Amino acid sequence: MIALHQRSNDYARFLPAVNGNFSRFTRRSATSLRRPMPAGLAPSQLDFLNPSGLFHYPWALYTAAEGVNDKTPTMISDRARNHSFVLGDSGGFSLISGAVKEAMSDFRERSLRWIEKNCDVGLPVDIPTRAIDVQPNVWNFDRCLHTTLDNTDFSASNAATHVRLLAVYQGRNHKEARRWIEGMRTRRLWGLAIGGHTRLDFWFWVSEIKKYIDAGYFDHIRHIHVLGTTEPGVAVMLTALKRALRGYLKCEDFEITFDSSRAYRVAQAYGQVTTGLKLGIRGNSGAPDAFDFRSFKFPQFGAQVDRSSYFPFASPIGNLCTVGDLMPGASPADPAFDEIGSNLLSHHETYMELAAIEQANLLCDMDQKTGSLVPWHVQEGVRAIHNYFKSGDIIHLNDRKHYLQHYNNNDIDDRDLNH
Repeated sequence: MIALHQRSNDYARFLPAVNGNFSRFTRRSATSLRRPMPAGLAPSQLDFLNPSGLFHYPWALYTAAEGVNDKTPTMISDRARNHSFVLGDSGGFSLISGAVKEAMSDFRERSLRWIEKNCDVGLPVDIPTRAIDVQPNVWNFDRCLHTTLDNTDFSASNAATHVRLLAVYQGRNHKEARRWIEGMRTRRLWGLAIGGHTRLDFWFWVSEIKKYIDAGYFDHIRHIHVLGTTEPGVAVMLTALKRALRGYLKCEDFEITFDSSRAYRVAQAYGQVTTGLKLGIRGNSGAPDAFDFRSFKFPQFGAQVDRSSYFPFASPIGNLCTVGDLMPGASPADPAFDEIGSNLLSHHETYMELAAIEQANLLCDMDQKTGSLVPWHVQEGVRAIHNYFKSGDIIHLNDRKHYLQHYNNNDIDDRDLNH
């Protein structure tokens, strides 16, 4: 059994955003499956939260949009709480996208009760500012913010005393994010969950977090979660932020987490898997496009492949399987992956993402002065984060704005959008 978490207590924690298919599959009996699992495995061995699984990683995220409707045991509801950590996402976007079909007042209550019972930390039901683009005739900025504030106040007032909640921050641009902070800042919950278009803007959030700590609004926080990202470069920058904040807040158990559903959404829908951490060197440092995932895409429909050959990529599950164990579909009219194959692929992908993220953090910690494989924007971003919390030098931070905003992907539009 491989324990991926043992070297990473000082790193920002990646939370695989497990979907319902995978979570429920781990509790299936072998006799209920349409075909046998490979290598004599049982579905329960895919449960990475369990120390007896094929690999052990005791951190995950699960959404209330799935959890409140689970009628049978899952790897989330059936876990050993002393061996694992689960962050409960609110399911807010599922609510506004139509995937959750019930009244807001009913869902926020059920979401909170599910978080109390099944999660270690949870989010009150938020309305992401993406809702403005999805349903422009229903949502505007003010309604997103005020509904989220109301739901946050409801959860804070009605949660059991042991529940730890994170206040959710949204915004499509800096102006909206600042307005959201001003509205939410007095809600003194366990920490922050950062979403919206600004979530990967380290220049913006480093300065805002320090400003509001110094002003006495964020000085209590013990956890920050960044919603919906899995880039290894982001992981390294978040590790720098976690270490800097542990020192600045004088809190050694301060935590930063981040999540992605890539291993379940992309792998199961498109047959795409990670093959490792993309590396490359240009001059004396990692290439600008390094610290991404190298990937491979399997056929989505039945194809002429050698099903008797070994699975081509190494992992705890991949080392036990043939191609046919994952891709039994032979007809071009049939999906290449069945239920078993899709969940095996997700297990493989989860391991590969975790391994690549760990490798990126290790390479950064090596701090090679010559021939470093760490991209220059990551090196400079890490140094800028630590320097700002040590010195408060805003000029130094601003001079490195380009590096700190590398992972925005031009996602922020600071025009005066419709509010």
